Formats: sequence, structure tokens, C-alpha cells
Amino acid sequence: MDFGIAGRVAVVTGASRGIGRAAAELLAAEGVALVLSARSAEPLDEAVAALRATGANVLGVAGDVRDANTTAAIVDAANQAHGGIHILVNNAGGESGHLPIDQLSDEDWEDAYKVNVVSAMRITVAALPYMVAEGWGRIVNVASYTARVPEPFCAPYAAAKAALVNVTRNLSRSYAADGVCANCVLPGLTDTEGVRAGFDAASTASGRSHEQLVARMLERAPIDAGRLGASAEVAAAITFLCSEQAAWITGAALAVDGGTVRSAP
Repeated sequence: MDFGIAGRVAVVTGASRGIGRAAAELLAAEGVALVLSARSAEPLDEAVAALRATGANVLGVAGDVRDANTTAAIVDAANQAHGGIHILVNNAGGESGHLPIDQLSDEDWEDAYKVNVVSAMRITVAALPYMVAEGWGRIVNVASYTARVPEPFCAPYAAAKAALVNVTRNLSRSYAADGVCANCVLPGLTDTEGVRAGFDAASTASGRSHEQLVARMLERAPIDAGRLGASAEVAAAITFLCSEQAAWITGAALAVDGGTVRSAP
């Protein structure tokens, strides 16, 4: 299927690995020019080089999106190289304070909102004038299934992702008439490098194999599909929401979780 976005310009944050990198790869395959960002320069440079080797038009901007200078540099790079931004995938994020709720500090809550909500909205607000002027834009915010079903040890992260879902709906109501579609994807547990690292650490601590830990997790918190997701599966949903075919989808929160969340939103 031709998604009708060849020649568009996309910014993808958190793009050096996992879901962000998979989304960048699929968008590049559709002929989209890319500006990628990630905190660490070395893995970002590797991702940029790998995409360029396929013929993709891609730039990289390293830095922490919690820093306003980083988000300004990302927008400036897109503007200088391509004259604007048509597609924004806010994938950068992370957990803060992986503790019981009564042990969390103010800083845990504040950091979760800075990395998962504030930074995404800062770059979104900077990109919106280009989209509105073009009469066409796609914003996809990567939230989490925990926005719907919070887990006990990730309260700040889950609350921040729920806020991201809410503000996505706000963006839809504010800008859909200008041709800008804003949507969320809510991934379930996905087999990213970060998740694998977590299982590896648990395996070392417990003496159980990675496979045993995954099997135990699926017993305690079943996923209808019976497995973790793949980054490419979440990226496929993101790419569709960025497409011309998704022009009448806005304000949606799309679960890509293998049936993890069973109740209606």
C-alpha cells in the first residue's frame, strides 16, 4: 500500500532503538525525510548511518528532550534542511521512580511529566505552525497500556502517559480542522532493547532464564496473544497513523498490546 507520504518530513524522538527506530525505518521506506533524536550520540549515529545506507534522507540530533535547547535544535534542523515538519512522532519517554507509590518523591513525579509530557508538548507546539501553514500534519504520541491499566510500580510513568492521551485529544479538538491529525498509540509490553535489559537484570538476580521469567510474567499478567509485541508491530500502527489513509482518524488512542487491556477505555 502506498501511504501517500513520500516527500514529507518527519521528526522522530527516542529514535536510536526500539519502537522509535522501527518507526523511523518504516517511514524511511515510505520515502519520508527524517530528523531523528535520542539522548546518546553513539547509538543515534549508528541508526542514522544504517538508514542512510538504505538511501534514506536522515539527520540526527543528539540530546535530552527535557532540555529546551535540544527540542529547539531538532526543530531548527528540520526547518533548515527541509523547510518544516509534516510528521511528528513523540516516542521519547521513560520511567521515573520504579517504587511503591508511598515511596515516591516529588522529583519522581516531576521528572516523569517532564520527559513524557512536557517535552513532547514543547516540540509539538514548535512544529504546529508548519503543519497548520501546510494544511496537513500528523502527530503520533507514543503512550502506554499503563495509561489504561496502571501497574503498582510505575505510578508516575502511568499517570504521565494518561496525561499524554488526554492532551492528544486536546490537540485533535484544537487542530483537526486545520488538517492536523493527532493520535496516540498505547503499546503493551514490547520486546525492545530496554525490556530485554530488564529481563537480563532480573535473570541475573533470580537465577532464572529469560524464557522462564517471560513465562512467569505471562502467567501472572496474561496477554491474549500469548507473547510480547515486536517494535515493528507498534511501528506499523504509527506509520499508518502518519499516512494519507488516516486522514479521518484523529483523537484516537490505539491499543497495540496483543489484547493486554481487556476493558473498554
